Amino acid sequence: MHTELSDKSEDNTLLNNLRNGDPTAFAEIYNQYRSKIFAYAYSLCKSPDVSEEIVQEVFIRIWQKRDQINTQLNFGAYIKKITLNHVLNHLKKVAREKALQQQLFLFIETIRNSTEDNLLEKELLKTYDDAIAQLPPQKKLIYNLSRNEDLTHDEIAKRLNISKNTVKNHMVEATRFIRNYVNQNSSVICFIIAASNYFRSN
Repeated sequence: MHTELSDKSEDNTLLNNLRNGDPTAFAEIYNQYRSKIFAYAYSLCKSPDVSEEIVQEVFIRIWQKRDQINTQLNFGAYIKKITLNHVLNHLKKVAREKALQQQLFLFIETIRNSTEDNLLEKELLKTYDDAIAQLPPQKKLIYNLSRNEDLTHDEIAKRLNISKNTVKNHMVEATRFIRNYVNQNSSVICFIIAASNYFRSN
């Protein structure tokens, strides 16, 4: 009992020091909880790269909101809740980005397979192809492997000998660039079509 009270007192002292902006206290808490946060994040998202990102985001959040830490509450539960929120936000973001990519691919394939002589669609398709041509070589390669060869992020990562997370980041940035390029370079009517029907993120 005495040891438990002593440990709790030491934890409170550490958290109070953190609240006061003590970098040494922050480093000690980082060392104490880093592996626990990583393990919990990994159990939810099953990705070591993402879990490592979550760890960094959680500790950035803790440092930024250090003055809001309640030393009377269970800090382990508090940090676990922050981790869960970051994982959920990541999964929501991935879902939105995946939906955006699927909508974009589906629309382009619809245009390519259409037999109608629709000038607006042809203009939008040309702008889309121009946007792809503007991508940096690595992004263009990854985007085309996903679009033309229908490879998964894992398959692209293995083929190019890069991490899955790198592939994901390139796809997100490429899709965002293409959407912005089309919006900025198409006619007003094409912009309205793209914005209202094909490039919704929700």
